[in-house]
Amino acid sequence: MATFRKILHFLSTVLLYSLLVIVLIIAVFFGAYFIDQMIGMKNHEDRSPLFGVYVIISPSMVPNINVYDAVVTMRVPTDKIEMYDVITFLSKDIDTHGTPITHRVVGIVETEDGKRGYRTKGDNNNAEDNALIMEDEVIGKVLFRIPMIGYVRTFVTSKLGWFLIVVLPCVCVIIYDIGKLVGLVKTSNKELPDNGDNKDKEEDEKI
Repeated sequence: MATFRKILHFLSTVLLYSLLVIVLIIAVFFGAYFIDQMIGMKNHEDRSPLFGVYVIISPSMVPNINVYDAVVTMRVPTDKIEMYDVITFLSKDIDTHGTPITHRVVGIVETEDGKRGYRTKGDNNNAEDNALIMEDEVIGKVLFRIPMIGYVRTFVTSKLGWFLIVVLPCVCVIIYDIGKLVGLVKTSNKELPDNGDNKDKEEDEKI
């Protein structure tokens, strides 16, 4: 039983520390995001977020990016986007207008007014996207992907996932610590020295 408690406590501790690290990483990203947004507001600039995380829900980028993978993007200067980079942008198609789409750059053109436009295509698609994506419609360049994180997000946000991953480990740790505390109290009571009260009672009875 003691071994099981130690294993349970160890696993719960590892899980809680992992969650803490994830929360700290998210906090750093959000901190950088809000600072960047404040600078943009101060300079009266309307720009996309510095960082973004997007869960892929279509197979257009298979096999390089699969359904329910997540991509982490970063806003970069337009001259830093090169051929074959993967970018996330706002769709201009009728069916998905305004929806973030992640596709690969397969062409770069200069417009008459000196702006950059990007031809994009999904790796799993047979044809290029219909619309030319302008530089102000680009959300960011994909830095890396997190495989299958969409499944994890879906599970964690469910009632069962929240209970198993967050509530249950916390309850187990609390129960373990309470049991440990109760054991210490019992041990302390057993080890209390005789203060002489019993001896005084025996003397009173003899008298």
